[in-house]
Amino acid sequence: MAGMASRGGTAAGIRSGRGFLLMLGVIAGCAFLLRLGVWAELGAVNGGRNSVYAPSVLTDLATYMKLGREMAAGEYTGPFYYQPFYYAVFLPGCYLLSGGSIGFVIFVQSLLGAATSYLAGLASARLFGKTAGCIAAVFTAISTPLLLNTPYHQNETLQTFNLMLLFYLALRACECWNLKRWAAVGAVTGIAILTRGNINFFLPGLLAALIWAGRQHKAGPGRIAAAAGLFAAMVLLVQLPFALHNTRVTGKLSGPSTAADAVLALGNSPEAPAGGRDPELPAGPMEYPEAYGRMMNRAENGVGVPAQMFEWMRREPAAFFELQLRKLLLFWDWREIPNNVSLLGPGGGAESSLILRWLLPGRSLVLLPLGLAGLVLAAVRAYRRRDVRLWLLVYCAAAYWAATALFYILSRFRAPILPLVAVAAGGFASWFLRRWRRSPERRRQLLLCGGGGLVAAFWLVSSGYEFYRNNLEAALARFCRPDGTVVAFGGTPYRLDYGPMTFGGWSEIEMRRGQKLAKRFPDFDKPGEAEWTLLADSAGRLRFRVNGRTVTRAVEHPGLVKLRFPVMPESGLFRLEIVDFPGKCSLLFDRQRNYGRSELDGAPLDGEWLFRLYDSPDPVK
Repeated sequence: MAGMASRGGTAAGIRSGRGFLLMLGVIAGCAFLLRLGVWAELGAVNGGRNSVYAPSVLTDLATYMKLGREMAAGEYTGPFYYQPFYYAVFLPGCYLLSGGSIGFVIFVQSLLGAATSYLAGLASARLFGKTAGCIAAVFTAISTPLLLNTPYHQNETLQTFNLMLLFYLALRACECWNLKRWAAVGAVTGIAILTRGNINFFLPGLLAALIWAGRQHKAGPGRIAAAAGLFAAMVLLVQLPFALHNTRVTGKLSGPSTAADAVLALGNSPEAPAGGRDPELPAGPMEYPEAYGRMMNRAENGVGVPAQMFEWMRREPAAFFELQLRKLLLFWDWREIPNNVSLLGPGGGAESSLILRWLLPGRSLVLLPLGLAGLVLAAVRAYRRRDVRLWLLVYCAAAYWAATALFYILSRFRAPILPLVAVAAGGFASWFLRRWRRSPERRRQLLLCGGGGLVAAFWLVSSGYEFYRNNLEAALARFCRPDGTVVAFGGTPYRLDYGPMTFGGWSEIEMRRGQKLAKRFPDFDKPGEAEWTLLADSAGRLRFRVNGRTVTRAVEHPGLVKLRFPVMPESGLFRLEIVDFPGKCSLLFDRQRNYGRSELDGAPLDGEWLFRLYDSPDPVK
């Protein structure tokens, strides 16, 4: 760690910087005021009748609020389904202290947001110097996703603080190695796992850092083993009451949360999207694919979701890893993936908050590229200097990335890592500025190396996912699944060629009489049942011919309509001709799923027609 001392990143250097600590305090104070301001603006929408104070019963916000109140009143007797620390400890504690005040919860979350900014500054300063610390604190203070989350009843603000506190304590434990510090790291790690389980991915890296730092501090094998045992014991001890409760209530051995299977299945079914909702959509519910339901039904019958994931991975390894690639790319996309609340679009936070609107131009489009460049810089320095602290920064960022991508991507799931990214961003920015000032003769080289890396990171953040989505995804999907998606486990097989509406490339073509559609399912040669999805502007009756048979179906309502009817294939080919339909209707197809098996009026369709095929146990009559 001697290499860091020359850069002003030692503990002694930090302690002597009273002006720096004062500056961090000012930034944290501004962060607190910004969060109070966003609360005031968002809470005033519709006269207070909004998601801040009265969220929709369809959202997690309402669920957390309900569970927190039941916990505070001692009325909750069920298992802990969600990660429980937020609604079983934090919210009840706030309610009991304040007499059930929602405003008090938001006030405390605003304080946590300010404290997170302060900790990000301290951590970055210890690694890269005081300039980096100030930059990291500012990025954390003004981050629009973090500001947006603060007034709402969701656990992201608490988890963001937990993660930053965990990282800072781990840094201190690496610098001043002793059992008490690692016990504290273990306790905070346990709390962070209870708040969201993806922090389990931190455990190998934290244990490796404990051992590495212990050897650097000349600790003996016995003392290192004792520290590791104490760390692990604290991680488990914090979670033990929740696991015992779930085991008692469910009647079987259980962990502190029972929701892992559902979240894992949602992001890893054969038709799972990369994220919950398309970045262009407003806040709203996620779409639960049919394969998800089948996986959960099998899980209830004793076939665990991880086992089903591996079953699919063995059957279609290319398709499985293509999905993981999409999720990994989407994680670093600068746009926010909406869920319970949204930053942009109709009803989004920026529409109601002047503060969020002012801060929009820079949002994650600045922070994420700088952070990625900073992580690369930290990795290079960690290798050259054998600095366990820098290695830990890179590991924690990579572990959180992988853990989130293993499930699925939402803005609020990514938010807790933003202060850690800000730590790295501060490091890169301060390194670049320092080199620019000190070496005018080497500025050209600096621009080529540092500037080139930053440009590459900027492209990945601003365009990487969309480039893949628009130019590569359809081709790779066709390569991985030349016959489309066939879901066979857990019941009647079915074939589908399109992804979810809320995270897909759906397009529409206005229907007209006499239009002819064709669809090939090469491996299907027996009677089945079809599901055709279309978009209608009015109710009525639709008539069409499928392989020569006339079918009439009622369109019961405007909007998306799913029509089911028996079909008899002709060598795997389905021909549909539109005879008559009510009002205005549109054909739907998915450009991101293009297996070359859909035609419109004899010409290839630029995507797959929204048409699913199910095996039928009964012959078509």
